[in-house]
Amino acid sequence: MEDSPPDAILSIEDAFYEARMFKAFGADQYPQSVRIADRFELLDRIGKGSYGTVFLAQDHQLGRKVAVKVMPLGDLQVAEREGKLLAELNHPHVVRIHDYGAKDDYRYLVLELLEGPTLGEWCQGKSPRAIVQRYLEAGEGLEAAHRQGLVHRDFKPGNVRLDGEGRAVVLDFGLARHLDSLHGEVGSPEQVYGTYAYLPPEALRGQRVGEQGDQFSFCVSLWEALSGRNPFALEGRELETRFRAIQEPPQGATRIPRRLRPVLRRGLAPLPGDRWPTMTLLLEALRETQESRRWPWGVGILGLSLILGWAGFHSLQNPPGQLPRGSDAFSKTDEAVLALNTALSQQDADAVTRALRAGSVSARAARLEGYFARLAAQSAVQLEATGEYESAVYAWSITISLSRSARAADTAPVAAVADAAASASTAATSLAAGAGSASIAAETSASAAAAAVDFTLLETSQANLARLTNRL
Repeated sequence: MEDSPPDAILSIEDAFYEARMFKAFGADQYPQSVRIADRFELLDRIGKGSYGTVFLAQDHQLGRKVAVKVMPLGDLQVAEREGKLLAELNHPHVVRIHDYGAKDDYRYLVLELLEGPTLGEWCQGKSPRAIVQRYLEAGEGLEAAHRQGLVHRDFKPGNVRLDGEGRAVVLDFGLARHLDSLHGEVGSPEQVYGTYAYLPPEALRGQRVGEQGDQFSFCVSLWEALSGRNPFALEGRELETRFRAIQEPPQGATRIPRRLRPVLRRGLAPLPGDRWPTMTLLLEALRETQESRRWPWGVGILGLSLILGWAGFHSLQNPPGQLPRGSDAFSKTDEAVLALNTALSQQDADAVTRALRAGSVSARAARLEGYFARLAAQSAVQLEATGEYESAVYAWSITISLSRSARAADTAPVAAVADAAASASTAATSLAAGAGSASIAAETSASAAAAAVDFTLLETSQANLARLTNRL
């Protein structure tokens, strides 16, 4: 069912293959090349997709390479009107259409040639934030088409490429139709065109596909990019099986950042009326999920906010991003701390993981396990709050490992540790109430307080790791 064009070979395709054969056999008395509109020489076939064939071509008038898509003629008036609308669609995230026309049994679109990776290829190994950013760009391209009254009808990761500046550009408008021409359209499951794994249920039934159909395909593609699997696991299945699967919750949700799930689930609703009213509203909801969030101090994750509040008080003379006095300012630990702060501010989970890995090694060598354990815990809190659960698991593991090392190296008596823990609680409460830190600091031994933090942080981190692991 995927990319199912008509079986008939168009006359222009037939002429292209004949010319290649004549050239290969040196039959100079026969045509050696084929041109469309006496201008675009077809050089090679570079794709066969939804309802047509794409050729690499040479534009002899402007001296440039272009892509030419040829498709069945269909209704000539519809083809003329929609070709004009596509040519007028000027947007940075929509492929530029240089020319269009019709002849004999086919119509054609002359397109900007993009040779960057497809969006599906580019997303491999990228962070959720980077993936969403590229999909927002592709969504803006669909949004622009919808404003022109055009529906793409075959959106998928392979129909988006990155341009020379790294921007996502929506291509392959071969199935695009104007909404006016879709009114009253009647079809059947035997007349389904497009890519099976991304089609909305109304398309599979052969029914009219409007803007909400593009929205469904967009959300399937983004869900797949984030989770690594199709939300309905529908490759190669029968239509009835697909219809039943779409009624179930999407698969792979645990790998989707928490804030994104409700946005995408709405776009994946089986009924068009239950999806987002417009592509614009869907994109606005996605952008809101990407806004920076303040660290969730006070959320009460098993008391961690109290512990980190006291850790912050204890380190007032050494704020995060700086090492304790006496340490080499350019040490490997300091470099890791700076890298960690940068990665957290950019919400780059992969970079956070790398910084934690490097910092944990150098912190052990510098005997700064307790200091870096607190930073790792802070990182775990922020990662978990933004839905990066797998990275949060790693951060909690680093926190536990470093806390154990710090605890083993601690020589403070158990009684002193218990007293310091009580003082830590009082200090955190006083800080929240705006009390001066000087009077608190005078009452508590700094070494014993640090021991209390390391002692309690270990227990809390173990509980958080167990909780998060069970959730995954």
